[in-house]
This record gives sequence, C-alpha cells and structure tokens, in this order.
Amino acid sequence: MPLTAQFVRNLQRFRLVTFDVTDTLLRLKDPTTQYIQTAAANGVASLDRTKMELCFRQQFKWMSKKHKNYGRNTPNMEWQSWWLQLVAKTFNCVDANIPQDKLQIIAEQLLSLFRTSACWTHINCAAELVQCVRQAGKCVGVISNFDPSLPQVLSAMGFDKKFDFILTSYEAGVMKPDPGIFQIPVKRLQIAPSEALHIGNKFDLDYLGARNSGWSSLLVQSQPDPKLDTSSAAKYSFPSLAKMLQTLESQEFAW
Repeated sequence: MPLTAQFVRNLQRFRLVTFDVTDTLLRLKDPTTQYIQTAAANGVASLDRTKMELCFRQQFKWMSKKHKNYGRNTPNMEWQSWWLQLVAKTFNCVDANIPQDKLQIIAEQLLSLFRTSACWTHINCAAELVQCVRQAGKCVGVISNFDPSLPQVLSAMGFDKKFDFILTSYEAGVMKPDPGIFQIPVKRLQIAPSEALHIGNKFDLDYLGARNSGWSSLLVQSQPDPKLDTSSAAKYSFPSLAKMLQTLESQEFAW
C-alpha cells in the first residue's frame, strides 16, 4: 500500500519500531474451546467450561510466579516442560480423575496446536501497519513476553520475514517492563533509545516499559486501562490499530 507523506513525517525521528504480539498483532481465537475439544478427542469429555477457564487462570498465575518467564531461570526446566506442566495442572484442577497418560497426550497435542494458525487470528490492520513501517525504511522488530516458539507462530500466521528480529522475554532473560529487554535491540543496532518506538496493548508492560527505557511508545486498547493518565498518556492511546494507522497517515503527531 502507498505511504502518505504524513506517515513518513510522523515516523521520521525513529530508526527502530517494535511490536508486541498477543492482543496487539494477533489474538488467540478461543483457547478454552481448544482445550475442551482436544480433551474430548482423547476420550475426556463433559468438562465444565467455566471451571476450565478459572483453573487455567489460577494455574497460569501460579506457574508464572513459581517458574517465571516460562521456566527460563528454573534449573532443568525447558519452556516446553513449563507448558506441559501448566496444561496438566489445569486439567487436574478441573477433574482430578483424568488418567495421567491421557493428560500427557492432551498436553503434548495442545503444545503443538498452539504454535499453528488453528489457534490464532489476525487483529484488523496489523499486517498493514507492519508493512507501512517497513516501507518507511525502519528496522522492524518484535518484543514480546513469549517463549521461543514465537517465530513459529508468526510464520504460521503469515508474518514470516516481516520482521528484522524477534526478541522474546525467554531469549532476553527478562520480561517486559524490565528495561533490560528494551536495551538489547538498541545496543545491537547502536542507536539511541530516543530513536526507538514500541507499539503494544499493555499500559504497564508496553507503554510504561518502553517509556521508562527512554523509548517512545503507542498503546492500542479497545477498553482503556483505568491507570491511563488522561493528561498525558491518553493521546498516545488508540482504540484499534486501524485508528492508529489512520491517525499516523493523516494527522501531524506530536511525540
């Protein structure tokens, strides 16, 4: 798609633009349904959906606290093991009588399934915005709190070769909003933090994480975070990527 002169001017100060992934570029379709359907295909039926959602949230919170960053710093724990344990704990929470051998099969199938296009959908205008940034001649990257399978997910969703680099928290060793993850790409590219822009959907992790690291940042949220400071941060927040792109293409933007 052709670039507008205004879009080029709005991004003129930046040499690097990075994106978050989950709920910024891509969205999970319906993970609870995937869990229930995969279980049913292996002979485990009639699982309560509400309880599944509650158990997943509880176990994800526990695993994230006990083994941070997908087990990155837990001795003898690979990221795959982190997910397998999470799935097993979730199903055990829903129904403690599920045989362990079936749990292992279900967990392994889900681990593979969530790295394919079956579980993800594109957010409107995500591909267009990434392409416009590329056409503007910027280095385009990903900074995401994710395990090392992220390149596989992005490739499956048609983002193959759309990014100059993909930096996961697992690779970085720290998670957003830690400044350490934002320091890595600017050091690699030998640019100033003020020449970098990050786009994400979390006020604390993406918006503040980037700004506290000396970057500029834009926020996309269909429902604004209550912590959003209307006197300053609000003007950098958009209800959708489509609105963000439209604004950058048509209006002068004051950073």
